[in-house]
Formats: sequence, structure tokens, C-alpha cells
Amino acid sequence: MTKPSLLLFLAHGGDPHRVAMAPVLAAAAERAGWAFDLYYDGRRSGRHFGGWEDGNRTEATGTGSLMAGGRHLDHALWLTTCYRVVALGDPASPLWPVVEAGGECALRSTDPAALYETAFRLLGQPLPVEVAVLDMAPQTPLGIVAAPFLYPRLLAEPRLGIDASADAGLRERLEALGARRFVGYCVDPVRARHFPGGLDAVEGKVAGESYASFSAGLAHRHAEWGRGTLLGDPDLIAAQLPLAAAKRLLPLYGRPQTDVIDRAADLIRAGADPVYGRQFDDHDFFALGRLGRGLQIVDPDPPFASAAAVPLRIQEPPQPFTDYEPDDATLRRWADEGRVLTTLVLWSGMIRELHCIPRILDLVAATGLRCGLVVTVDSLTQSSPADLALLAVPEERGGVLGRVELLLGSTGRGVCAEGEMQADELARLLTDARAEVATMLPSGLMPRGWWPLVDSPLVPGRTPRLHWEEGRPVLRISPRPRPSETPAASAESAETEAAAPRATPRTAAPAMDARRMIGNALRRYRLDRFYEAWRPYDDARPGPVRPDIAAAVRSAGFDYMWTKAGFGSAAPALVDGDFVALPFTAGDWDGWSPFYTIRNTAQLRSAERRLTRGGKPGWLASNIDSILWMLPGEVLEKGRALFQVAQLVAGGGTGKLVNVTPNTVARYARILAEAKTAHLPPPDRPSGTSGAAQDIAATNAAPVKTAKDPAEVG
Repeated sequence: MTKPSLLLFLAHGGDPHRVAMAPVLAAAAERAGWAFDLYYDGRRSGRHFGGWEDGNRTEATGTGSLMAGGRHLDHALWLTTCYRVVALGDPASPLWPVVEAGGECALRSTDPAALYETAFRLLGQPLPVEVAVLDMAPQTPLGIVAAPFLYPRLLAEPRLGIDASADAGLRERLEALGARRFVGYCVDPVRARHFPGGLDAVEGKVAGESYASFSAGLAHRHAEWGRGTLLGDPDLIAAQLPLAAAKRLLPLYGRPQTDVIDRAADLIRAGADPVYGRQFDDHDFFALGRLGRGLQIVDPDPPFASAAAVPLRIQEPPQPFTDYEPDDATLRRWADEGRVLTTLVLWSGMIRELHCIPRILDLVAATGLRCGLVVTVDSLTQSSPADLALLAVPEERGGVLGRVELLLGSTGRGVCAEGEMQADELARLLTDARAEVATMLPSGLMPRGWWPLVDSPLVPGRTPRLHWEEGRPVLRISPRPRPSETPAASAESAETEAAAPRATPRTAAPAMDARRMIGNALRRYRLDRFYEAWRPYDDARPGPVRPDIAAAVRSAGFDYMWTKAGFGSAAPALVDGDFVALPFTAGDWDGWSPFYTIRNTAQLRSAERRLTRGGKPGWLASNIDSILWMLPGEVLEKGRALFQVAQLVAGGGTGKLVNVTPNTVARYARILAEAKTAHLPPPDRPSGTSGAAQDIAATNAAPVKTAKDPAEVG
């Protein structure tokens, strides 16, 4: 069978011309009937990118996973099995060995003119006569980088593209190819005047704009072209051009991003779910939830967007998944014995988190853990079949069949604060997502449970200022002020800044210098170990469960759901017929993100003592935020601690727990609720209240206090 052709553009992440060239090549490939993708190499830390914090980030932090840990070459090799890959670009790209082994080399060069000549000849397309000149240098005191946000214009009409840093030689080589008109788009006025040979026209400006006003204005101008949105910083926007081109995503960014979400609310609400990109901070999840959209998080690294066109195929397991679960008789016996079941729910539902999946499966195989794995449509679409195939392979053949249960997360395609959503919109999104998942997974692996980020509105909560952390007292101090952009007042100020185009973006909180000096002094004397910033959600907790959200989840076809309401209570937060909403019972409130999570074995032991003390049946369950533990840059530092947590859960704690999958906990909870109801007198209900939707735990249990014994916290 003939493979479809794919044009692969290779460049260094510091090449300014790459941002102008990529949409030109993508558009030409689409006109020729080819797929398109790209790879920008650069230094990467492989660490979790939780959002932008001034003064606390390095250049490598926001650029994705390390090449080795992220298996970039493996992803490229996978493309060659699905496509006839024809590559061109930077001779120093690390992907060339894979291209030479399984694809074709069109041209090794960094010269835009030579690359255009080769690409357009290869694609059978005429060379355009107009050249779009973009500007990758920061502009105005805010340091706005305009070029990445202009791709809708370059995708819409045939033209070439280069950066304003081009020299006279490049212009001459383009003119030799037939270029006759050079038009600047949002180019800094000083650089526009100094462009070799001059510009025939200059359209658009950046002066007087913030990132939010600039990107939202462009997005509204190209609204008819767009079908969705891409939310993120300039580097992310540039690296995700293939995804944006394929799905027609309008680029948006703000500092903070809630500003641009408000400005472009009409576009986001009218566009498809999910919004792709990454968060400025976790406030974005609440802002998007109010618009009925989730965020599907991507980084500037593989997996390649074009790999999503290859259907995921996982064989039907030799035995049904339910054969690996205890039967109802066993669960009733455990209930009579007062047994406490335990499970972990591992969140890894974003495209950027797919690097965690092999490590999660290794962890399960090494410890014998039974757990849940939260996925989304996009994480399944972009995942490696070599990894997920193990879910259907028995242990005796090297797989993890029966040990990992898949759950569908949040909107089914992205993540947001579901408690801010309209229930009917959530039901629609989940129904559509389940239908698509059913085309990818065998019936035995279909998600039966739903996992939310925070499914109930937040209410005031309390977090102590002083707590114990790994055997030492830690004081929470006032947080760094949230940044706010102040647009430059005039074009003249932008020209003044052009003399130093790499200046640090200015925010509305210039008092950072004193704070930075204090922070440096604390670090110098290693006193920073005793302080941490007050986190965004330290003064909040989830309120009561929303019955309409639970009803929406049930209507989408799920058997049960987890809820962030009622933390600590080993009783269903809501029962509606056979459907149950389950609270988590172990760990603590994250504070940085709005959910409960487990961080160490001490929290598990503390929860075990609390839940088994009275001899009553129940469950010990918590979340694992996989990206904090298992991204390539995190696993070397934190992998041992996670292994110990998994080992303790798999072994039944101190011997009083039984490790099961989340669905087994849901079945157990239904049995416990039935037994409790059987011993209760008929409730007095107001007329018109449905008995099937009783609130079993109407109020939240108090959050578990952090242990103050240093021996329990390590």
C-alpha cells in the first residue's frame, strides 16, 4: 500500500526564519495533498511546566521533554512507518539519522531561499511572488514577539516568508527565484526602515498593545478561518504550527492568559473543544470552564501532530477486564469484615504527559500495583500503540492486563474546572468523547469511571501558615504578585526600545528587585528550605457535590465518578441508582492546582490509621499527578519516592488494606451504601425530591490535617 507523503521541516529553536517559513511550507504541502510536520531542536529540561513565574524559570523549562527521555527519535521513526517522510532543513538536526534510515532527504540547508526552491519543486507548486517579512525580535517595553501569531495570514494565501533579520544576500536569492514584493507584517518600525532594499508596505503594529489585545485582535480578524483556539506563549505557538494548521486554531496569549480568554470569549465558546496550548497559571482552567471548554496541554516537543492521523489499535484482551476483579460476594464479605480497599488514580491525560505513560506501566509491572490511569481523547490519539498495547497483554506475557483501569478525564478532550461549567455542555462533550474513545479501544478497556479536576465550585478554606515538610518546619509567605501587562503608550516608546530588543518584559509589579534580593539571601544561607510561597488555592476548598454535574456524567454513559467534594469521607458523596460519586480520602490539598494529591508514604500511613481505626469498611484513594513525578527531568529526582508510594499501596499498606482498581472501589461503595440504606429508617424528604439522588454525605468532611510529627512526614 502506498504511504501518504509528509514534508518534515527541521530547524533549530533559535532560527528566527523558522517561524515565517513553517506556515508557508505547511500551506504549500496542503495544496499539494501532503501532510506536514516540523521539529525544532534545542535545550530542554524535561521538567514539569506549571506556568510562567518571573525570576523562577530557565529557558529550558518551558521547552518540553529531554530528547532522550522524550524519545524524540522514536516518534520520528514512528512517522516513517506511517508516511513517506521527506525531510529538509538544518544539517545539524538530530533527527537526520532516522530520516536517512526510514525516509528521504530533500535538502540539508539553513538557507530559506534554497529550502523554498527545493520544497516548492518537490510539491509541484509555483513559487509565490510576494514575501511576508515577520519580526521574531521582542517589541515595545513589554517584549511582545509578534511573528508566531501571524500564521493564519500566511496559511490563507500563497506567499513566502522570512524574518526581518534577513540580509541583502537572502533578498537577492529570493528575487532570483521570482520574488517581487516584500511586505512587512507587524515589524518594528526601526527594523522595517533598515530592511535590505526596503519594504513595499508595512501592515499592522505592536506599539500600544499588550499580548492579550494584540493576539485577540488578530484572532478576531481571522475568525472565519479558525475552528478552534491555541492558547500559549510565542515559543509554544511556533512549535505547534502543524497542530494549528491541521485544526485551524487561532493563536491567543496573555500575561496572565485570563485577560485574553476574556477578550476572545466569543471565539473560544464558538470554537471546538478542547482549547490547545498550556496554562499561564491554573486560573486559566476556571476561566475556560466558564466558557464550557477544556485545555489540552501541549509542549514544544513531540509527539508529532501528524501521528494523530494514524488510528490507535489495541487488541481485545484474551479475558474480559472484569475477570480480574473480585466478585460481589467477595466484596460483601470484605464489607462484613470491615476491610478498607485502596487504589491510586494517576492523572496523565494531556499530550505533553504521554512521556509518563511508559514509566507508569513500568511502575505497575515492578510493584504489582492496581490503579486507574486518566486519559483523554487526544492522549489516546497521540499515544504510542507500543505503550498502550500492554494494557491488553497478560502479565505472563509482559503486560499489565487487569492492573490498569482507564478513566476518562474532565471534558473528555481537555481539562478545566468542571464546577464552573453548564451541566448540559459537559454532558454533550463527554458523550461525544466516549463515542470517539469507543472507536479506539476494545470494549474491555472502555472507561467506566470519570475523573474531574474540580467538579464543584470552590468555597473558602483554611491552610495553616506553618506546617511540617520532610521533617522541618516550613512557613508560607506572601505570594509573588500576579503579573499584569501595561501596554506601551505610543509608537515612539516602541522605537526607543528597539535599540535593546531583548529587554526583559515589563510588568505592573516592578517591586520584584527587593523580593529577588531577599530570595537570593535566603538561598545563599540555605534558609529558603524553611519558606515557601502562599499558593493560589490555599484559601479555598471544593464545596458540596453538584448533583447536575453527576447527572451529566451518568447520562454520558459512566458507571461512577470521582469527586473533589467530601474529601476524607469513605462514603459516597452521591448515589443515584447504580451510579456513585466517590470522594478521595488520602493526601492533601495541592494548593498550586485545585485538587487533592498524595506526595509521600507518610500521608498514606496516616490515612490508613484513620480509616482502619474504627474497624469500619471504606476505601483509601488518592491522586497522583504523574507529571510531577515521571517526566524525564522529574523521574531521576522523585522516582524513588513514587516507587515507595506505589509499593506501599500494592502491598496493602501495613497489611490492613486491599489494593484494587477504581471500579472495584465504586462497586464496593455501592454495596456499602445499600447496606447503610437497609439499616436506616425512611428519610423525610420534601415533596418532589428524588430518592434516587440522595446526598449520602451532604457536607464536606474536614480536610485531613497535616501530620505534625516529623517522623510521619518524611
